[in-house]
Amino acid sequence: MSAARLLRPGARASSALALRPCIQGTARIQFVRAFSMPSMGKMTREMEKMAREGSKKTDMETMTQIQKKANDEYFRSGGGPVFPGTFVSLPISQYPSNPAEFLRYQWYRIFQWGVEFLSVLQFKLQSMPDWTTRPKWKAARGKIAPTAKAMYVDMLSGFAAGDKRVINQLCLGNFGKKLIAAIDRRPANEITKFEVMSFDKGLFYPRVVAHQVHNVNPNDNEMYTEQAVVAILSTQKVTRHKASTGELIQGSTKIQQKVEHVVLSRQVSNKTYQSSQWRIWGTVPVTTMERYLEEQDWIRREQAKRAGWDSHEKKDRR
Repeated sequence: MSAARLLRPGARASSALALRPCIQGTARIQFVRAFSMPSMGKMTREMEKMAREGSKKTDMETMTQIQKKANDEYFRSGGGPVFPGTFVSLPISQYPSNPAEFLRYQWYRIFQWGVEFLSVLQFKLQSMPDWTTRPKWKAARGKIAPTAKAMYVDMLSGFAAGDKRVINQLCLGNFGKKLIAAIDRRPANEITKFEVMSFDKGLFYPRVVAHQVHNVNPNDNEMYTEQAVVAILSTQKVTRHKASTGELIQGSTKIQQKVEHVVLSRQVSNKTYQSSQWRIWGTVPVTTMERYLEEQDWIRREQAKRAGWDSHEKKDRR
């Protein structure tokens, strides 16, 4: 029976009528059983069986709660991946030179933009109590890029200074652990200094290149994950100094202009529509044609696996 038929009022009514004889029959059976007194030995065995099943149920509930708590902590700490299909476009100068491949790449980019737009629109409409009221949740897309820029500078400054508190405050678990591990590997007799010399091409950077909202925690239907990817172009200067004297170490000065695609992530409740603070998930590379196709192939295989189709395909191959 299709979902559409089940949702029709007539379908629900007919289903209820069809189930009524079954329910009545079950009630009559239970009524007869209530008046057939079992033997003392059978009652003892039944009670022992119920006790064992109750113990197993308690153990299963405990394990379920533990698993749910572990999943919640995993996703809140940024353990989840960047949303599959996230598209960070190449600069036009690096697009495929072949006209057919050029158009194909553009189509993938536009298609993924549509997926992202619909995810944000759907969550926004979901936050409307009815069609006559304003949505409770706002994407606030215009604030994302400036927020990412400020957090990015603070993160780099904290990393250069070896400030683990700032790293833990700004960064999600896995990314923060990587930065702290890199800090711990530094020589104790050196100090690193960092400076953002300039943010270049203000008309184009920083800019939001991806923005999505999805429910990714299978054990939590309330909390959604909002992710945004922001492209930031800057000229950075890093120097190393002797800890004892503050003297600049010769050859340690590095100046580079680079574009980084910074991923921000936060949790949003679909009941209160309140959001947590943005935190830095990490950075991602640009999406090449090969990388996008590989990811789409992985998504299809995962969907087939969850639907149980892969086992049938393996049997057919045999």
